Parts: sequence; C-alpha cells; structure tokens
Amino acid sequence: MMAQPDFFIKYLPMKISLTSVEKAVLPEYLGSALRGAIGQALYSDITAFNYIYNNRSLSGNKQDIVNPYMIIPPAMHKTPYQAGEDLSFYMILLGDAIQYAPSVVDALGSLENFKLGASRYPFILKKIFHSLDQRVIWQSGLFYETAVQSAVVPYRCLSNIKQLTINIQTPLRIRRSGMLLESIDFPTIIRNIIHRIEAITQRYGGWVNTTEAVRIQTLASEIPVTQSHLALKQMSRYSNRLGEKMDFGGLLGSIRCEGVLTSFVPWLYAAQILHIGRNTTFGMGKIEVEFI
Repeated sequence: MMAQPDFFIKYLPMKISLTSVEKAVLPEYLGSALRGAIGQALYSDITAFNYIYNNRSLSGNKQDIVNPYMIIPPAMHKTPYQAGEDLSFYMILLGDAIQYAPSVVDALGSLENFKLGASRYPFILKKIFHSLDQRVIWQSGLFYETAVQSAVVPYRCLSNIKQLTINIQTPLRIRRSGMLLESIDFPTIIRNIIHRIEAITQRYGGWVNTTEAVRIQTLASEIPVTQSHLALKQMSRYSNRLGEKMDFGGLLGSIRCEGVLTSFVPWLYAAQILHIGRNTTFGMGKIEVEFI
C-alpha cells in the first residue's frame, strides 16, 4: 500500500543547452552568470519577470522571500569552453510559476546570444527540453508547448533505513545569528528542508502536513552525525543590484548519520530536487543522499 504523501509540490524541470561561439573562460561556478542572463532576457515580459525574479521588491523588500525557480549550473571546474562546445544547465519552475514557462521559453528563444562571464562571451541557444519526459520544448526557433507538463516532487519511501550519507555537491549556505555555518548537524538539515517546503507551498501552491513536519523535526534531534567531511568553499559573486561583490561561499563535502532514519527518507529525497540553504535560485545547496 502506497504511503499517503505529507507534502505536494508541482515543478517543471527544463534542461537548457547552449553552444559556445568562441573560446570562453568562465567562472568555475556559473549560477550567478546564468541567472543574470535569463533575468535580462525575461525582463522583456515584465509580468513574468516580476513573478519569477522580483518577489522581494513586490513583498516590501522582506528578507528571505522564497523564489519560484532554481537555476542549476554545470559542474564546477569546467573551464574554458572551446568554440562549438556545449554548455548545459537546468532551470526548474516551482508551483504556480509553471504558468510562465511559455514566457521563459519565448524570452530565451528570442536572445541572439547568451552573454556569460565578465568578458560577455557569446553562447547560442541550442535546445530546451523537459528533463524528465525527454520531450523537446524548444529547438531551431520552434516552441513545442505540449511538452510543457508539470511533474510532482516525488514522495519516495524506503524501509528499514539505518544509515545515510548526505553529499553536498554545490556550496551549502545556512546562517545562524547572522553567521555562516562551518559545520552542520542532522536536525539543522531536516529543519531547513521542512522550512523550504513550507515556504514554497504557502507562496506558490501545494501543501504540507504540518503535524508530520513538527514530528519529523523532533525525531531529527535524536540522530547523530557519525562522520563529517566538510570544508568551507570560499567564493564571491558580483551583485548588480548592490554594485559590489558578495560572499558566495558555503560548505562542500559529506556527512554520515546513523539511527532510525526511515521517516526522513521522503523529505531528504525531495531535497535532492529542491536543494537546501540560502541562494538555491543560483543552484546552491544541491545534495545527493545515499541510503543504507
């Protein structure tokens, strides 16, 4: 018998493939550059831009307003790109933002070139496709709107889980009392996952079982970290809005936990899609979990 889900979130995962026009020496982490290029293109549709990109200003400039999208860049350390070489990344729209998928596709398709990096290296849009269904959404100037179908963040259950390893693949940024954490425990990870799911569902549709969310956080306090191999990755990015460089570093590595872990599986599985921590719109906080 399938377990009754404790949360429900719709999402649209798109893989976007570009081709380099010339040799391009780019930053090792492209989340900020890709976000900027997409935002510049999307600004031609101010309604879509405001809903997807401009949530903070539309909410009285409140801090920590969750955004309805994520941009997941290619793996770090891939540079330079040679002329004719492909660069692929993912863009995920969450919940009600899926209604603006045609606007996003149209904006990207209308770009003559993506300009990436400080030297504005040109890249041409090659293809957009649904990364789960493998259906082409855009290619050679044609938009296949029937391919724009939402998926549901999986509610995946496993039995008898006694160990797990959380591999942090892009810098994880979690602050406490204004300070960036340089180590992390299991309750912090679970609390962050649950708060992210709650914020997304409250603002962009879906739902979460708040009673179960409280229970899970209580259980997490009993789970120890038995091994930790974490290091702080120092990075920065330039903010056009503020006109200055900003700290963009975070934790990379892995932690292992042991205990009665079965109840946490659906939440950790969802976090592999939704990410955790701050700056998830840039692809930060991507995790992969191994269950034993």
